[in-house]
Amino acid sequence: MWLGGIGALRSPPAGVDAVVSLCRVGEADVPNHSEHVEVRLIDREGENANLDFVLLDTVRDVERLRQDGRTVLIHCVQAQSRTPTIAALYGARLRDMSTAEALADVCVVLPNASPIPEFREALQRVHPVASRNTDDGRGYWVPNAPRSSP
Repeated sequence: MWLGGIGALRSPPAGVDAVVSLCRVGEADVPNHSEHVEVRLIDREGENANLDFVLLDTVRDVERLRQDGRTVLIHCVQAQSRTPTIAALYGARLRDMSTAEALADVCVVLPNASPIPEFREALQRVHPVASRNTDDGRGYWVPNAPRSSP
């Protein structure tokens, strides 16, 4: 799986055969050999009436593509808010971890990632798995803290 901005779509990495566009693109912008999923996700507060549904539906599309053996490129314009949000949700579901932990992993490869607050809140709602690094059970991230037993 690859993550990037619009430039990655114009010159996709070798092997990419599926594209998930989180911003508007023209048909000519998508490589002919690629399956294309278009998502209407706006990175401004209050602009996504069904945000939770859109996030889950998009991640399920990514999961399906990966299960089909596709090499997926997820992109938006600058890979700062939309792309890291979807990547974090995908990673959290795949690895059964909190979205905060998954987003931290995404930030390693996308250092300018900074999902808008509305996206971060939605991630918590759609994947409410507590961090593995919490000591109080409320989902506050405490690096290297021992897990408390139930």
